[in-house]
Amino acid sequence: MTGFAAALAAFLRAAIRPQTPLARAIVAALALKLCVVIAMRAYLIGTDAVVPVDEAAMSRLIAPAPNRSLP
Repeated sequence: MTGFAAALAAFLRAAIRPQTPLARAIVAALALKLCVVIAMRAYLIGTDAVVPVDEAAMSRLIAPAPNRSLP
C-alpha cells in the first residue's frame, strides 16, 4: 500500500506545483473544465429540479414496439 500512497502523493504534488509550462497548461485546462462542468450542472439541473416520472412515462419506455407491417 505504500507504493500506491507514494504514487498518489507524487500525482497530487505534480498537480499542485507543475514543473513545466506544458504541465501548467494542462492543470489550468483541467481546472477550467471542472468549473465548466460544475456551472453546467448548476444551470441545467439546479438544486430543486425533480424529473417527473409517472406510470404513463414508464409504460412508454418499456412498452413493446408497435408491429408495423408493410401494406
